[in-house]
Amino acid sequence: MGYKSIAKGNPTINACAFTFDDGPSKQPLEEWLDALEQFSVSGTFFFTGEWIDKHPDKANMLISRGHELASHSYYHRRMTELTEDVFLEELKETELAFQEATGQPSPNFFRFPYLNFNEENLSWLSKWGYHSITGKDTGDWAGLPAQKIVDNGSVFLYNGSILVLHSNDITKETPAALKQLIRRALNRGLKPVKVSDLLKGIGITPEYRSWKISIEVPDFNSIPLHEWTIIQSSQDRQKLAAESLEWGLDKTPTGKGSERQWIQHLTEPIKANKIIEDRELFSGQLKEDEFWGYARFGVNKEELILLDFGFREAQADTLVDLLRQAANIAKKVGCSSIVARQDMRRIHKMCQQMGWNSKIEVDEFLMAGQLIER
Repeated sequence: MGYKSIAKGNPTINACAFTFDDGPSKQPLEEWLDALEQFSVSGTFFFTGEWIDKHPDKANMLISRGHELASHSYYHRRMTELTEDVFLEELKETELAFQEATGQPSPNFFRFPYLNFNEENLSWLSKWGYHSITGKDTGDWAGLPAQKIVDNGSVFLYNGSILVLHSNDITKETPAALKQLIRRALNRGLKPVKVSDLLKGIGITPEYRSWKISIEVPDFNSIPLHEWTIIQSSQDRQKLAAESLEWGLDKTPTGKGSERQWIQHLTEPIKANKIIEDRELFSGQLKEDEFWGYARFGVNKEELILLDFGFREAQADTLVDLLRQAANIAKKVGCSSIVARQDMRRIHKMCQQMGWNSKIEVDEFLMAGQLIER
């Protein structure tokens, strides 16, 4: 069976896609975003899972500004040198990094590092449910000057084209070149779109795979807690909201009206994945009359769902204390397992250290068609 990469969109549609590989460490990502947004254009960024783990705030910023993030492997290895197990582990780890950073599942399209792959790699990718995206290489990865990038890329501006550019510490000239390339695309009647939109033009609807961690509630009479308690009064909820706004959590709003938005978020029940929060289980960690953590739960049959949590100081011990609180609550409400969809790898490690049974697995509940609600 022949496996193919997708190198272009529908040639009858006046659209093209600007794509960017890798992920910058020293160069400001905003330089690329600003260049795109100057023309109200959205780009697709194929970044590594390692970059997403290091820069979850930037991953969130990229998506919140209307751009698209997709997988470029976890470590940026030459994928032709890997065994199938390691190859698939690269994909899985990137999906976990993506979901933990953004709260959203990763799309099922992928760009190979160095655009280097073989037939066997494509078969493994297909087995994982992915599409390989290639395109026309502008050569900017070599640190070319802006005008050379423009000259190289301009010949590829036609219906359905996918331009391969980079966003890393070498390609400092790419943002300046990008502005000229976008102008030329618009002058040729092309509409720059995200890769997901280009795929729809050839009859492919992007799909998403969600993950969860399931923890078996340990057999115990009671587990000792450190300052965790149920928050019952509206005054305590208001206090938690005001104090937690200063913790610097990625999820807290900024700008005009941010305090009001955050207070409303914490003082009203949330709904995620069709599960409504049980406000009687709303928990907080108090130290010397100040809040250091919170957790919000829902119940789905025999599962206690950890819907949302945050910490003033995200030490591992704080997470362990939260898991103990969750286990006590699960026992009281008759649940046999605890389910979480954020910080999964860290929770799994803490469970291993405590001797609890846990596993990170595909979230069949969401894969059955339930969408994550924002």
